[in-house]
Amino acid sequence: MVEVEAKPPKANTAPKADSAPRGGNDDLIFRPSQHTSLGVELELQILDRESGDMASGAVPLLKACAQEKLEGVSAELMQSMFEVKTGICANVRAVRDELLPRLQKAGNIASSLGYDLAMAGTHPFHRTSGSAIFPAERYERIADRLAWLTYQRVVFGLHVHVGVPSGDKAMGVINQLVQYLPHLLALSASSPFWQGVDTGLKSCRTALYRMLPQAGVPRYFRTWKDFRSFCQVMKACNAISSFKDIYWDIRPRPDFGTIEFRICDMPGSLGVAFGLVALIRCMVINSLRLQEERPLSQRGDMRRHWIAVENKWLATRYGLSGMYIRTPSGKRRQLGQEVTDLIERLLPIARETGDHPFLQGLGPISSYESSAARQRRQYRESGQWKTLIDDFKAQFAKDVGKPAAPPAVAS
Repeated sequence: MVEVEAKPPKANTAPKADSAPRGGNDDLIFRPSQHTSLGVELELQILDRESGDMASGAVPLLKACAQEKLEGVSAELMQSMFEVKTGICANVRAVRDELLPRLQKAGNIASSLGYDLAMAGTHPFHRTSGSAIFPAERYERIADRLAWLTYQRVVFGLHVHVGVPSGDKAMGVINQLVQYLPHLLALSASSPFWQGVDTGLKSCRTALYRMLPQAGVPRYFRTWKDFRSFCQVMKACNAISSFKDIYWDIRPRPDFGTIEFRICDMPGSLGVAFGLVALIRCMVINSLRLQEERPLSQRGDMRRHWIAVENKWLATRYGLSGMYIRTPSGKRRQLGQEVTDLIERLLPIARETGDHPFLQGLGPISSYESSAARQRRQYRESGQWKTLIDDFKAQFAKDVGKPAAPPAVAS
């Protein structure tokens, strides 16, 4: 992995880097993880079987899941979406083994209610003005705050948590890995369409999310103390109620003792999702090792954050074909080549952890077709949304090992 350019740290007079500041902000105490454990969240689409459009089925679906005592499923902002997640997992194999039975059972329950499930960053033709907000106080507060923007959040992501040992280490990981957010976005890109329009983007989900306050590339902080101070100021002026209101592409989760990666679209297949989980974990392990070998690297380089905004846009627009800015001096290289080199550098770590079969599943990048590229190709070949919806349904059925549902009626 490319080593960041570090500057000498300023003196830190705080008695303990990860302690809560005066005033008792208990939610800002970092609860350390002893291992690079994993937690994964998948945001899924609920589809009407006949039309292929999104359906407001979360209330009956989650009720049935509760009756069946299915763990790891929860509501999301809209009734046409829900989340399936893991507990704390030791490695990617454990993530897979926990998710697959849950997804299969959730798919069976959805099917019994007349719905299908799908994986992608956006639905290709759904009109979000017809979406219904899930009946919960939290989501009603979000709708009141965001108004029209609420209905631009009918988007779906893959969120990956990786355990880290301290708040300062967490900030070091973010400072080092912010430059790799475009790599993850380009691999996961699966949202080229929005409300029946080809946006020309590989990930319109990312562009839509940027409209929200406290979203996007994270701010630059040298230490955990600096991050705590930021949260204190934002809470004092009622811009946020807690750190959970910060929706950066990569953020610390002190309550879990993790770094949470939120940059990824929900990939079109579980194989890609598990490959991304493996890649992310290897990146974090490599970053923690670099911090041990070169403590000053923890401070990062603010210029990487500046450049990350443009690089993220290049990945949003062009995906793996974008010309990634490699250095503050402006040197560029195709993002696909950067991703290839990154995977090769991290394969030894993946072999150590046993995650290499999942990481290798992403390659070779030279012939990799993102879900966004696949969707756009399919629509241009057929001219029918039905082709995409049938492919979504078939891929989900294939991934979870269940018979595919009947094709959707043409829309």
